[in-house]
Amino acid sequence: MKKMMKAVTIATLAVGMIGTSAFAATADWTEVKGIFNSKIKVVIEGKGPSDITPLIVDGTAYLPVREMGNTLGMNVTWNEQESRIDIQQMKPPAQVQALDGIVLDVQEGKDGVRYVDVLNQGADAVNAIVRLVVPADFKVTDNKSETHDASMLKAGMKIEATHSLAMTKSIPPQAKAESIKIVHELGMTEGTIQSVQSTDHGLTIKVSDKADDPTAGVVLHVSKDTKLMSGVIGGEAVAQDQLKQGMKVKAYYGPVMTMSLPPQSAAQAIFVLDSNDNEAK
Repeated sequence: MKKMMKAVTIATLAVGMIGTSAFAATADWTEVKGIFNSKIKVVIEGKGPSDITPLIVDGTAYLPVREMGNTLGMNVTWNEQESRIDIQQMKPPAQVQALDGIVLDVQEGKDGVRYVDVLNQGADAVNAIVRLVVPADFKVTDNKSETHDASMLKAGMKIEATHSLAMTKSIPPQAKAESIKIVHELGMTEGTIQSVQSTDHGLTIKVSDKADDPTAGVVLHVSKDTKLMSGVIGGEAVAQDQLKQGMKVKAYYGPVMTMSLPPQSAAQAIFVLDSNDNEAK
């Protein structure tokens, strides 16, 4: 009886087969009597004890094939027509990193490969901008779960993506895209800050190249969630109080805009362009 209480290390299924399929010996079933013995502990690959309880029949411990298969990372199905157990090794989940942000630039390389620069809007973002490497045959999805060619990717799109954990040490770092979902398109404006006003939620700035026209440009509401950076690629973070009248900026806003003149919208990202007023990529 003491032997029955010892931990049993199981490396294979009790049916004696781990492979593509395991066949029942015959379609004629034989009734047997057994008991489930919870005192026998099952340790799988050194981890445990598990929650699997063996069935004892004539002194032999049998384990439920489905539970064992799931524990060992296998997909177990029963083929009733052929009285067969099919066992397939499941692929481990891919190790990826989530990336939510705004497409800043799309460049096409050799063999149809695209390089998509994305402003990372994640709260705990390590890299402000990530360059996604998108293969030629890559498919993107939209907010209706419809698939499209990657050629539809363009600057100003808000996306939700995943990418490989392997990244280059370049600026910006590059990683292979695993999935891309287009959430919506944002508006973009480039011009000079004509006015800056403090509000309870941050700042309100007016961006326009027509200082004498009160209806021109766009009024942007800057909150704590607005990404503020100097330059576009490889720039540094900018504080709200550094936004000043006369600065040339490039801003992404939306997705909602008022019908007023000038229109108003929430600023998603603002890039302070350099003193030479170089155009962003």
